[in-house]
Amino acid sequence: MAHLVKILPENLVKFSAFPRRFAHTVQPVKLTYDEYLPKDQTTPGGAPVLIMHGLFGSRQNWRGISKRLTQVLKPGRRILSLDARNHGQSPHTHEHTYQHMAEDVREVIRGIPEAEKVILMGHSMGGRCMMYFALEYPELVESAIIVDISPFSNAHFVGNLNDMKELLKTLQNISIDPKLTPSAARKVADTKISGIMREKATRDFILLNLYKNDDSSFQWKFNVEGLLANIEASISRFPEEMLQKKYNGPVLFIGGADSPYINPKDLPRMQESFPQARLEFIANAGHLVHVQKPLEFLDLVVNFLNR
Repeated sequence: MAHLVKILPENLVKFSAFPRRFAHTVQPVKLTYDEYLPKDQTTPGGAPVLIMHGLFGSRQNWRGISKRLTQVLKPGRRILSLDARNHGQSPHTHEHTYQHMAEDVREVIRGIPEAEKVILMGHSMGGRCMMYFALEYPELVESAIIVDISPFSNAHFVGNLNDMKELLKTLQNISIDPKLTPSAARKVADTKISGIMREKATRDFILLNLYKNDDSSFQWKFNVEGLLANIEASISRFPEEMLQKKYNGPVLFIGGADSPYINPKDLPRMQESFPQARLEFIANAGHLVHVQKPLEFLDLVVNFLNR
């Protein structure tokens, strides 16, 4: 199985398959991504699958899922797991809106000349990015899978919006002795944020982003300052004006049964913008449903895409 790490080239060729849009001021960035190919196919036959993680995540969170999808999808498909802007190895910028993120995804697709349409998958923040993209560029989307988020959820990754702000400010101000090992540094950071975030699994997920630079200083892989500047106005809400548009292709919403991020009563409202939307819940799973129940999650995804 091929596994490639790619950063989009400086000059991207414009392909006629892409619709013309009026010029806007949103400047996309060149996302870093991992590419996974079926080992028994030189040229994958189906639409590529683009996956975007949630807030505080990275493309590496989807490595296992991506590898498995190359083995079980029929026809075989190219899988691209993206680092969102301000996360992982993608550029850090002050701008972080769903419109910016959707334009970043569009630039990735421009680099796949044979892709007339793509399949979108996104978790949490990444799910809202993919919803935005499907509504803005429906002609480029074959289908979409949205994981544990909806356009209407007011829940946040660690609770309410004030908790989120406090978490980011705490991460911003944590001072860690460069003499510490990464393991010891994570314990220091864990102590600092445990009063804000009680769930250890979620803290561990965030602490995976703490790493040691070549100069021995510690740094976060995500852009704390950029996220803090945009958390209230841009990240915590899905733009209401986008819900006036429609994406008429197939959409599967997957939620964790123990997560508050999708209210099943909202499905009729979701279907106003996504008329073919289906909603499935996985038992005994929370917000990180794909991590907590990977086999059940994969079953839903594969059955949906191989339909």
